[in-house]
Amino acid sequence: MNMLERWRQWLEETHSPRFELLRHFFARFFDSDLVSTPGQWRVVASGAAAVVFSFWLLFTQTYYHKYLELTKLDNPAPYRLAQVADALFLICFSMAAIGLLTSLQWSSLFPGLRDYMALAGLPVRPKQIFLAKFAALSLYCGLFIAAITVLPSVVLPAVMSGRHAGPALVTLLALLLSSSMAAWFSFLSLVSLQGLLLNLLPVGWFSRFSLWVQGLLFALILTSLPLLFSIPSLSRSMNLRPDWVLYAPPFWFLGLHQVITGNHEPAAQRLAALALQSVFAAAASSALTYLWSYLRHRVRVLEAPSDVDKQNDQRWFSQQASRLLANPRELAVFSFIGKTLVRSRTHRLLFTGFLAVAVALVLDGFISLALNPGRLGFLSPSPKLWRAAISAPLAFSLFGLAGYTYLFRLPVELRANWVFQLNETGNRGILMAGVERFLLCWAVAPVAMLTLPLEVHLLGLGPGVAVSLLCLMPSLVLMELLLFRLARIPFTSSYLPGRRPVVDTVVLYSVCVAVYVTIFGATVLASMRAPLAAVCLFLILAVIWWRIRVARLEDRGLGKLEFEELPEVLVQTLGIERD
Repeated sequence: MNMLERWRQWLEETHSPRFELLRHFFARFFDSDLVSTPGQWRVVASGAAAVVFSFWLLFTQTYYHKYLELTKLDNPAPYRLAQVADALFLICFSMAAIGLLTSLQWSSLFPGLRDYMALAGLPVRPKQIFLAKFAALSLYCGLFIAAITVLPSVVLPAVMSGRHAGPALVTLLALLLSSSMAAWFSFLSLVSLQGLLLNLLPVGWFSRFSLWVQGLLFALILTSLPLLFSIPSLSRSMNLRPDWVLYAPPFWFLGLHQVITGNHEPAAQRLAALALQSVFAAAASSALTYLWSYLRHRVRVLEAPSDVDKQNDQRWFSQQASRLLANPRELAVFSFIGKTLVRSRTHRLLFTGFLAVAVALVLDGFISLALNPGRLGFLSPSPKLWRAAISAPLAFSLFGLAGYTYLFRLPVELRANWVFQLNETGNRGILMAGVERFLLCWAVAPVAMLTLPLEVHLLGLGPGVAVSLLCLMPSLVLMELLLFRLARIPFTSSYLPGRRPVVDTVVLYSVCVAVYVTIFGATVLASMRAPLAAVCLFLILAVIWWRIRVARLEDRGLGKLEFEELPEVLVQTLGIERD
């Protein structure tokens, strides 16, 4: 205990400028502008860690039973191929996980204007700032890489033990080195990419182009997750040697894994050499881009002009909104939501994540259809195409509406809520009508219009229009249900994350996907067999939507809007007040 107390006291003391800069930048990676109460993200982090631990526990049980059955076979070939497939899965998982983390921290990879302004009054040099930033970034990602690679590298050799298995220590080292180096390659490559964009693009272009690159990376990684989790089932294909593996980085590190475990084939040695060369090249390029940025980026950041493009986007949004809404208070809420989303990089990235999950669900259906092709016709002979087509508008409406309502809870302009508080008395219905109009214009209508050509192309004109109308009604019902619970102006209320455990959130979204996309999609598919059934389903959904809407409008005038989210009280009372 004395040693621990000494360590804490030592950390609380002030040390050299390099150490304090390292401490400053390292702590900044755990900060968030979305939380108004310090320490709340620890609850979310612990919940996320519990989800990851449960995920690996489930995989451990699955792997144990799989390798127990493979060990019983006299032929060791299936066992060895399964080992290769699982090693490739761990490599790809490590690259995807660190890629997600790097894309989330995309704007913090290099020192920015905020860093220079915060440290301008301190006796530190730009060289010290850059070195501390790079060291803090490397330490942060190194800890994350260790967290996602050490546990599976220890667990997998334990469950792979058997008469066909090699030395457990060799297997552990092969998994740990290959997955860790793959993750480092992914991280350093993304750092180099941003360094090149930072120095090659004009100053006025970098902010917008970098945002698109960040969103694209985030979406691509999320949409690749269904393919990632299908890798263990491709064990029979692990004995193939296609030429294109030379251009696929995960296979470079798979070759490194094979060489460490004793495979001395020329193809494996060539891939292992590519893996080592790629890590060295990524490390060198990231160091060079940091050096390049040190020489010229500070001046570029400080002399960067104001973001005129965002101002133009906000002006265009206001012009279009004024044409749609006549009530000034309703227009104020509508425009406030749109302008805030234009300004906030974090909110747009989170919404991209919601849409990427929807894209992943839709692609999963079409990929399974491509792997098991059949005749593409009107319910003949297989409804797989219909299921995939119907899932598109349902998945996008579910995660689009859920994404917006979640973003509305995250504060951006807490200081602006006094404007809405002054106008809240007697105007709750009008203010919330602006939120409803925004969801209609930027969630429900876009999904219906963008997926209609897909439905018509895949299913034909008549069936495609019918499916689009049937999928439009549940999105309206879902919007009414989400607005029923919403009693706040978006972005103007405090936020306490972690009030619902992460596990509960994952289970809730899984149930919503099962009910809204899978079960209702099957209902739409069944109703399309008879025109009368489709009409009845549409009328039933219309009645449900109208009843919920009437109830919500009646309730909208009651109560007050919320502008502050408070933690749960420790002692619950009966609400009895004394006179």
